[in-house]
Amino acid sequence: MFNAVATRLVQLMLFKAGPQDLPTSPALLQVSAILFLLSAMMRVLLVGSFAQAAAQTLLAMVILALLLRSLLNWRKTPERFVQTLTAFFLAGAAIGVLLMPALKTLQPLLTALTENPEISPTQLDVPAVAMYAWAGLSVWGLMISAHIFRHALGVTLGMGVAFSLLYEIVLIMVVGALGSLF
Repeated sequence: MFNAVATRLVQLMLFKAGPQDLPTSPALLQVSAILFLLSAMMRVLLVGSFAQAAAQTLLAMVILALLLRSLLNWRKTPERFVQTLTAFFLAGAAIGVLLMPALKTLQPLLTALTENPEISPTQLDVPAVAMYAWAGLSVWGLMISAHIFRHALGVTLGMGVAFSLLYEIVLIMVVGALGSLF
């Protein structure tokens, strides 16, 4: 089963498969949630504490699940929830792992910006290759998310992009609003 899921994940990330091509498996959803949790926490731990990483990651997972459930109910396709959330978690975990080398290289910049948000990135030595890798992988991740939304909701790619951006904006707003608690 691992090989079949890994193949489908690669196809999904290359826009050759959709979330409907993954098995509807609560067990796979649980494994994918754990992988996403670990991947996201590794990224946040580069600039934050364990409590921050756990809180922000769990918050991201809850917001995604709530948004997805709402959108699938709106489209009258709630039966797609397990496959779609599995696709989001697996793809997010994979992109997260691919982002780690670039983020590790950018860690001094990220730490400086976290400690002093007023600092200008131009004041710091930023490795261009790492910035391009981070930007490219981030855009790819956004497009994978849009692709998943498109298939799950039966909407256009443009609407998928809009829903992906909606998720990111809501997440940033909620984490920003609750930031003092972390």
